[in-house]
Amino acid sequence: MKNFIQRSFRRELLVSFLAVSVLPLIVCCVFLIQMFKVKVGRDFEKKNMELAGAVEQQLMTLFDAYHDAAKKLCTDPLVAEALEKESFGKKNEVYRSLYGATAACREMAGFHLYNADGSCLYSTGNRTYGQTLPVYWGILREAHAHPNDLIIRSDLEIGGDEVLRFARAVTGNSEECSGYFVVTMTAEHFAKALSGTYSGQDGICILNGFLETVYSVGTASGETVGDVLRSRFLQGESLTEVWNNNSIYVSKLGNTGLYSVLIRPHVFTSDTTRSMYTVLLFMAAGSFLLSVGVAIGISSFLSKPIHVLHDAMDEVQEGNLDTHVDMERQDEFGELAENFNIMTKRISSYMEERVRREKELNETQIAMMQSQLNPHFLYNTLDTMKWVAKANHIPEIATLAAKLAKILRTSISSAQFITLQEEMTLVESYAKIQKIRFNGKFDFRYEIAPETEEILVPKLIVQPIVENAVIHGLADADEGHIFVRAYLERKELVIEVSDDGCGISDEVIRRLGNRDKEQKNGHIGFYNVDTIIRLHYGKDYGLRAERLPAGGTKVTIRIPVNGSGQPAPSMENRS
Repeated sequence: MKNFIQRSFRRELLVSFLAVSVLPLIVCCVFLIQMFKVKVGRDFEKKNMELAGAVEQQLMTLFDAYHDAAKKLCTDPLVAEALEKESFGKKNEVYRSLYGATAACREMAGFHLYNADGSCLYSTGNRTYGQTLPVYWGILREAHAHPNDLIIRSDLEIGGDEVLRFARAVTGNSEECSGYFVVTMTAEHFAKALSGTYSGQDGICILNGFLETVYSVGTASGETVGDVLRSRFLQGESLTEVWNNNSIYVSKLGNTGLYSVLIRPHVFTSDTTRSMYTVLLFMAAGSFLLSVGVAIGISSFLSKPIHVLHDAMDEVQEGNLDTHVDMERQDEFGELAENFNIMTKRISSYMEERVRREKELNETQIAMMQSQLNPHFLYNTLDTMKWVAKANHIPEIATLAAKLAKILRTSISSAQFITLQEEMTLVESYAKIQKIRFNGKFDFRYEIAPETEEILVPKLIVQPIVENAVIHGLADADEGHIFVRAYLERKELVIEVSDDGCGISDEVIRRLGNRDKEQKNGHIGFYNVDTIIRLHYGKDYGLRAERLPAGGTKVTIRIPVNGSGQPAPSMENRS
């Protein structure tokens, strides 16, 4: 698939346009949905926490009212005496105290006074009067054991209804238990107490310390919620995990041992999320179809000039350099077509010029081959002189002829490059000729590093420098020394030619630095060597002359060398 797309610029444009148009839409929509879910979820969570807090606050306010009523009645001597003696002579006073203490919360529960035997003597309701509660177990036994505490227990009424009871021992001014104050909350009472704190979609559940249901309403009806939370608690799981697409909020009701549970529908159910992503899918599909139409039109418009240029290039590859592209556009494609036309014209001109130069070069090579006949004749003549000198026992002439023949043989060779060792052998031959000429008044030595011996250098680049040292540096000296040294330095071949003669003048150094052939009178060898090196390796290379502090001159030649120790490709070879 990837290769199929990459074979056509138009298909690449088409895929790119589709990716640029559809992918950002999908990413943005998914991002917005997630952000929306997070924002709404946080707001919903905050509202639910506030609602759960309101339920908790309402119940705790009610329980505090029960506690205050119990404290007032249980320490009232009149109530204690009436329960202990079961005297009804002060019945009205007792009821007055009972109704007065429970005035703030009488509608939210039933309030009763039991004697020490567990019989109900006074009550705010009619159904409880005369009923009995066991005193040897249950809530009254716990209240008797802790006379100063309000005991809370869930219990069953005679009819089987679940109720929540609060009980405290009535002691009056003594520490003896005269009876019990009991508060009973039925489902009716819970409904009144929690009225207005939840909607029809919500559920509220009151659980005891064993996570058993005391009261439930709405979506929390039944004992399912208590069972779920108890199972989670025993398994060490979080009690507030989502259950049946509902969010659960559990609040501990102070020190009562009770828990209030608020159940609200989860803000984002699986159906809601699925619907949102379905809408996203339809939007992406519509955007994709629209993008396909637009992308096809734009890609065709943009790829057409490329096809025109492609066909023109095929014509050029076939050898038709007269190909011309007509494209009436002002954009980059129009500029590209214009440059293509300019390029074909230049290539055509270049080919014509190259043919002309090849013709001239062939003529020059023929002339050079003809001109080499004379040097070959001279070389053969020198060889004859050498053998005649040896036959007549004149060694100096034989040496001169042999060394000059070696130099001449190298100069007329067609090879442009020789090894550094061959170059130094040639220079040594030249030095021996000059020593005979000057009666040995100078000494010549050279020292080249072993790793430089096989490096190829342009031929005859050291000999002209040595010749300059002999003719100009040591011309007026009775004796002198010429030393040639070669070594590698930072991927460069360095050749130094030093003499202890009169030293080069500042004017000559300046002229050499100008690289002007017209100003190099008497130093044409310098110019030739410098020019050869620059033509082969670039303007950053060549030779440099300097005057030594102790007298004499040092000329330095630098040639680039590649990592394998060979000279870098010449400019001619690189073209």
